[in-house]
Amino acid sequence: MTVAGGAEVETPGSRPSPGLGLPVPPYAAWSRRVIASVLDGLLGSGIAFLALGAPALTLPFLGVAFGYNGSEHAGVTAWTSSGWAVGAVLVAVLMQAYLGATPGKLVMGLAVVRRADARPIGLVRTLVRYVLHLLDAILFIGFLLPLWTTERLTIADRLASTVVLHTRRPRPYRWPAGPDSLSDPGPPVSWELPAVPRWVPVATTLSATACAGLALFSGALGSSQMFAGPVDLACEMASGDPGSLGLTGGTLSASLYPATETRLGVTRHATVDPAPRVEWELSGSTDASSDVVVRIAFTSQGTADARSYDFPTYGGVSGPWTESRALPVDALAGLGTSWSWSQSVVVDGVESPACTGSVSTG
Repeated sequence: MTVAGGAEVETPGSRPSPGLGLPVPPYAAWSRRVIASVLDGLLGSGIAFLALGAPALTLPFLGVAFGYNGSEHAGVTAWTSSGWAVGAVLVAVLMQAYLGATPGKLVMGLAVVRRADARPIGLVRTLVRYVLHLLDAILFIGFLLPLWTTERLTIADRLASTVVLHTRRPRPYRWPAGPDSLSDPGPPVSWELPAVPRWVPVATTLSATACAGLALFSGALGSSQMFAGPVDLACEMASGDPGSLGLTGGTLSASLYPATETRLGVTRHATVDPAPRVEWELSGSTDASSDVVVRIAFTSQGTADARSYDFPTYGGVSGPWTESRALPVDALAGLGTSWSWSQSVVVDGVESPACTGSVSTG
């Protein structure tokens, strides 16, 4: 029935009983859902690149990431560090919760709704459904289920009592205190509105424009990359180490120069493996009861900054032998363009002569 102001109100008495000529729900085809996810991924990856730099990563609720290879980049910037990325995720969540569709779904004419009343599912169920997709991701079985089920449901859809419709006439969200807040037991008389709501063409056009424009920065269409890999820096002994372990030298492996990636003329810094590593070479031996520590020290030549890191190692091992450890991610931060470093071995509190190295990137 229709009340004053044109609001649509459906009461239990206005509904036919289940099975009495109810319209068939326009369930969304699996292919449309896949394309919608790809469009969301292109949109999210473009935003991530522009807002966070390379590599692009997956933003929650915005599909899969493009232009990201985890083997090339060991670290990525958290999406929560950028207001633009946070804003994009928030918009996607609210669109899914109260309009029934992310930008990619809008473009493909899809709506995620409750099975009970064919209305958008709201914020809480949207978040729960997103988490439940973890079950769908197991061997991708859940994502493939719509190919064989009548209602084309994933595992998340079943557990959250949702269904994905192919419609550009979605029913509006039912606000608890609004004029359309009467009980609405399912199944609904109609799975969609008789006419396209005025907001749908506008939102669809904006979504299509955003997906197309940001796809250019997603990395899916290629990019120009300049990855500066780690540089191996030698630590050399000025004289022999008379200590029991006999330090003969070492190596510092670190990324000293920024890596960049350019997409459509826009350049962003790329995050490569941020953790420097040290390796030391020993030729002697010591008792198993000995307290052995390898000390790595850094000194800035432009400031008074000095820092050191101690790595306990094994006693009772006979050389020659080599060992390596990862330094903290920020071990080289703030040292400037010119600095020196050293390695030494401390056995039972006695420090042996160190090997040294220096760096100038200015």
